[in-house]
Amino acid sequence: MNVIAAYSHKGGTGKTTTLMMLANAIEAKGQRALLVDCDPQQNFAMYRDNSRTSDFDYWSDNMNVVYLDFEATTIVALESALIDADDSGKYDYALLNLAGADHPFNRMALRYAELTLLPFKPAATELAELSPALAVIDQLAESGEIGQVRVVFTMMKSSMTAAQNLYRSAAEQNFEVMKTEIKDNSVFADLVMRGLLARTIAGEEQSATGLRIMDIRRLKSALDDCVTLLAEVDQIIEGETA
Repeated sequence: MNVIAAYSHKGGTGKTTTLMMLANAIEAKGQRALLVDCDPQQNFAMYRDNSRTSDFDYWSDNMNVVYLDFEATTIVALESALIDADDSGKYDYALLNLAGADHPFNRMALRYAELTLLPFKPAATELAELSPALAVIDQLAESGEIGQVRVVFTMMKSSMTAAQNLYRSAAEQNFEVMKTEIKDNSVFADLVMRGLLARTIAGEEQSATGLRIMDIRRLKSALDDCVTLLAEVDQIIEGETA
């Protein structure tokens, strides 16, 4: 079971979206994931609940959501949950959605991840927050207590300002970054309000009419992006464990 964490010192960076994209790709491949909400907002649980209504169920039994509040859960409890999940043989991945804070729980949780993703939107405030998060990573790396780490660009527009390009270049020069970037589009902006993409497409494509046909096409394109992101993640992890 591969453990992947999304980490930052603030909210709104794209942690949840990044992990939800991975969950969509995992489900589309027919694999299983344990989705661990460590933030009181419980965005994984929200995603699951929004995928299930009286009219449709676009969630999957391959996705299991658990809540481990970062302020109320001991690291022993987190370790036990991950060990039990791994020993069960039920899961291919565990996705840790950590709270947007510099907290001892987060620092300990990072030790269990084969890959830690640091979402970054090119902006001055985001760059200022990225450096302290990387400093924590460096501290853990010095003692060999962390796996691979990558910055992933989020909310990327097709056309960027000169300032945004400067912030992007600064990140690329100082940190290892993912080749795959997360686009700023309507699907990813409200992904938590949608069902799992592959199941939504399968459930609605044949009966779609009018504008919904165009929406299904956007969902397909978004799912392709999810699959591309997971493929790069797998490649990084496999390189680490080879």
